[in-house]
Amino acid sequence: MNSIQPYWQKTRVSLLGLILLGTLGIFTYQIINPVSTKTKTNQTPTVPEQVPLSNWQFIKSQPVDLIETSRLGPGMTAGRKYEYSQDQQRLEVEVRYEKYKGALTKFLTIYRDLPSATITPTIHYNQNIGHYAFFEYDNTTYLGSCINPKGQTTVTHSQYNQNRYLNGWGIGRSVLWLIGQQDLFEPRCLWTLMSLPASSDSELDFTINIDPNKKELNEVEKKLEEAWLDWYSWWKNNFPDY
Repeated sequence: MNSIQPYWQKTRVSLLGLILLGTLGIFTYQIINPVSTKTKTNQTPTVPEQVPLSNWQFIKSQPVDLIETSRLGPGMTAGRKYEYSQDQQRLEVEVRYEKYKGALTKFLTIYRDLPSATITPTIHYNQNIGHYAFFEYDNTTYLGSCINPKGQTTVTHSQYNQNRYLNGWGIGRSVLWLIGQQDLFEPRCLWTLMSLPASSDSELDFTINIDPNKKELNEVEKKLEEAWLDWYSWWKNNFPDY
């Protein structure tokens, strides 16, 4: 018993020494490289001009207006609007790189000026991808979701936070967080909002008591879902590093 105690005492001293050296190294690096650290955290992502989408022909894209979000969180959002065609249908897709904002309703209020208080999205879940929501407004059917760089897609703020804390942390992030280059938990979100004109027989049921995963999708929703799955697959492999 007595022989074990000195061993653990030596081990504890060694660990404390390593932690101290690591901490001193981190602070030294931060003092020497303050500019590069700030540049990393304030970097603006580059939005690709074209994103391939199976079974849809790309028409054009244009940047979205940058919106100052300091009243709701740090930074400005960047994004792009894409247009695709298939037969006589026109698919529109809007994406925005965002941080710290994980609620679809807030996204609709800030960036689309839609009356989110009157919209009740029907949330669906795919175990391989995550959550995405359908809703209808002004004769248009929408699909919205947040693509997270780690974990699954989310729709509500609680889903976003849960995914962030479960999947958005690692030892590497902790080290970069100590030197001021990253958040401790992954804050990024790529908001996607797809839309197609609603068909005459498309009726979204907003009754919250109905399980949406047991509700059969109409034709417009099926097309949006198919496009969404392909869109998600491309972005998961091409998520920007910013």
